Amino acid sequence: MPVPITLIIDDPAPLINVFFWHAADAQHTDSPKLKTGETVARDIPLDFMRSFADVIERHGIRGKFSVLPYPAGLGKISEGWPGCDRRALRQWIEIARGRVMPLMDICPEILTHAKTLDLATMTLLDEDERVWATHQTAATMTPYIATALRWLNEVGLEATGVTSPWNFGAKTEPAYQRAIFDAMREVNGRNRTWYFLHANFEGARFLSSVVLREGGGWLVSIVSQGNDYAWQTMDTLEEGEGYVNSIADMWLTADGCGGRLAELFHAGTPVVFHTHWQSLYSNGRRTGLRVLDEVGRRVASAWGADAAWTKCSDLAAQVAAMNGEPHA
Repeated sequence: MPVPITLIIDDPAPLINVFFWHAADAQHTDSPKLKTGETVARDIPLDFMRSFADVIERHGIRGKFSVLPYPAGLGKISEGWPGCDRRALRQWIEIARGRVMPLMDICPEILTHAKTLDLATMTLLDEDERVWATHQTAATMTPYIATALRWLNEVGLEATGVTSPWNFGAKTEPAYQRAIFDAMREVNGRNRTWYFLHANFEGARFLSSVVLREGGGWLVSIVSQGNDYAWQTMDTLEEGEGYVNSIADMWLTADGCGGRLAELFHAGTPVVFHTHWQSLYSNGRRTGLRVLDEVGRRVASAWGADAAWTKCSDLAAQVAAMNGEPHA
């Protein structure tokens, strides 16, 4: 039976680089810098989304793709925000629906992945979402998650699960789990769902698990076990073929025998790894996307039918079945 392989992509948002706002906040400036001395790119153009779709289609890469419903607190993706190219926004969403969704689960990375949105006043609070989550309950998190799901539905991007911005929910995880389950059931009629919060890069024991069962439903925690090696492509001007191959090697060597993905694969462990939208964009050089293209080529070349690219929702169903399918 082929080993499942699942790619988690965090932080995508139409046309903007949410990492710009993270860096600006951390550096207390409107012109945040990378280690290269370059200013962090504020925007990620539409054609990068097309190029990304080309890569995942070429290799049949499956997993999950976050879409921020109210990116960086700027505005709803159904409406746009000041300075937003509405036509490009519509095209980005069309690519997400028509080319990304067939291969990858869509999920919100909650609402803004920045400051918390007060749903009563539609204004931003001083706290970012991860801090806000540390003192919330299931009763307060459920409508917040439900709003994220509804706003994705407004643009035809129905989510199958939820991704945590940063470590959202880590300190209130039982309440967070309850809120995900209830919000997904309320908005999308799903009682079998998943979420991504945790990562662990030690050892090869499979770590994703069922964390909640209720009636015939379940909630699975999908755990990334492969680090984001492409992140470092933002902090260097290197972009040659040798450099691309050296980063790809950290995930998977050309012969399929080395790298973190190979460590998991040869242990028979479902391979779950993650990267970020900004890691693939590499501040405009797109080095990370070239790395992903090479990793996709290597998976096919080295492992062939022994590996099966798998959506998060399908992996979650396999996890639930491994743990014993719940009875209706």
